[in-house]
Amino acid sequence: MVDFKTKSNESQQKDYKERFEFVFTTDGNIICQRYFRINNFNPTSLRSYELTNAIRRCASVIDRDLRDKTQIYLSIYAPRVFDTQKQMEEYIAKDENFAKMTIGEGLVVRGNTETDFVLCADKTAKPIGSKFDDGELTEANPEDNKSSYKFAFKVDGQEVCSIAWDGYYPKFVRDKIDLSNKRGKFSEEDTEHLTFEQYLLYMMVKDKSDLVYGLIKNICYACSYPDSKDYTVDVDDIFDCWNHDSAVLLYNLV
Repeated sequence: MVDFKTKSNESQQKDYKERFEFVFTTDGNIICQRYFRINNFNPTSLRSYELTNAIRRCASVIDRDLRDKTQIYLSIYAPRVFDTQKQMEEYIAKDENFAKMTIGEGLVVRGNTETDFVLCADKTAKPIGSKFDDGELTEANPEDNKSSYKFAFKVDGQEVCSIAWDGYYPKFVRDKIDLSNKRGKFSEEDTEHLTFEQYLLYMMVKDKSDLVYGLIKNICYACSYPDSKDYTVDVDDIFDCWNHDSAVLLYNLV
């Protein structure tokens, strides 16, 4: 028996799916995928320098975002080290020292194998109940932090253009990738009640905007020139990230 309801739903999903999409993957796993439409789409763009350059810019935006988050993460996660808890408390109590520190900054007392601390706004050190360094900061082989990333532009399910790169971001940053930068958004008044992990996320996305809209805007602009003559299609090496076979299949381009 044919399930007409299921068949109808599948047909509706296909009808509503936009032709254009970008896919961002890490080690082959999809992290972010968005479908969108391009008004006044110009097929010539699929073999243009302008499109390949737009995809490069998108990859650069993502890489820069992850690098920024890595710096923020390390500034908090890489702790200050003290010989005794008393030394730590005396250091924090001095106004000139406290002014140089960041709320939420990690603090370590040598010999304390049970817990490390974070700096609070009231000049106290709050125990977090765990140790900062699980080996990631002192690992002998930086290749352990290496992952492969890829940003691809597709039309009708066919990959037309993509950029791949290797990134060396910390595991925490890799595991929390969110191009919308919405995960970890908390009001500043709530920061005192956040767990250490929530605070890390909060600081990494603080003042950051949603990247998705800008990525889509870059691609749409590159693919919608009114006049095909405005595209650059005869420059050496412009096809480094362009899938010629897909473009020919989609639009019979040569």
